[in-house]
Amino acid sequence: MSTVDPEEPRPDENGDQAEGSGHPADDIDAEFARLTEGLSLDDAPFTVEDVLSEAAEEGEDEVPTVAVIATSVVSAKALAGVIRLGREARTDGIDIPTGTRTLDTSTGAIAAGSLAETAAHDLAAIASAALQRNGIVLFWRRGDRMTATRYKNGERGEDISPAIVLGAVDDVVEELLLGATELDELGEGLDPAALTRAEALEWIASGKKRK
Repeated sequence: MSTVDPEEPRPDENGDQAEGSGHPADDIDAEFARLTEGLSLDDAPFTVEDVLSEAAEEGEDEVPTVAVIATSVVSAKALAGVIRLGREARTDGIDIPTGTRTLDTSTGAIAAGSLAETAAHDLAAIASAALQRNGIVLFWRRGDRMTATRYKNGERGEDISPAIVLGAVDDVVEELLLGATELDELGEGLDPAALTRAEALEWIASGKKRK
C-alpha cells in the first residue's frame, strides 16, 4: 500500500522535490502566465465565427471593385468642377474619394474609380449635391455583385436593376463594370479633388460645351 500523499510534491529522479507549488495545475497556470506575459488579446478573435468573418473580409478586400457615376453633364471638365463644388456644399464632412476621375462619354460625363462601396456612395452624394435636381445613377460592382442606385439633391434614392439603366448610357460604362475595359485604358481623366474653388467655377463655365 502506497504511503505517498497525492497532494504532496513527488521527488524527481535525484530525490529532490520538484520546483513550484507541487500541484500540476499550478505549474500549468504558471507556465501559461509566463508565455503570455505582455501579450494583449484585446483585438484577437476568440471564436470560430470571428476567425471566419475576419478571413472573409480579407478575401473581399482582394476582389477588384469599380464605381461609375453616370450623369448628363456635358463634359468631364464640367463634372470635375461640379464634384469639387459639391464637396464644399456638403456639411457632413465626406470628401472626394482618392482615385476618383472624370471622363467623357457620348451620353454624358462619368465619374469613376476603383472604390469601396462606402466611398462610391460618398462620391455619388457629393456629385448629386451640386447637380441638385438633375439625377445621377451610381453603378458599383465587386465580383459577381453589381448594383445601381439613384441619387438626387445629395440624397440616396432607390436601388434599381442595373440592366434597366445600362441601356441609356454609353457602352463604356457596362464595359468598365464587366471588366472588359480597364479604367487605365481610358486615360488619366480629371481629378476633381485637385481643383481649387476658383478653378472649379472656371471649369464648369468652360466645360459646358464639349471640345
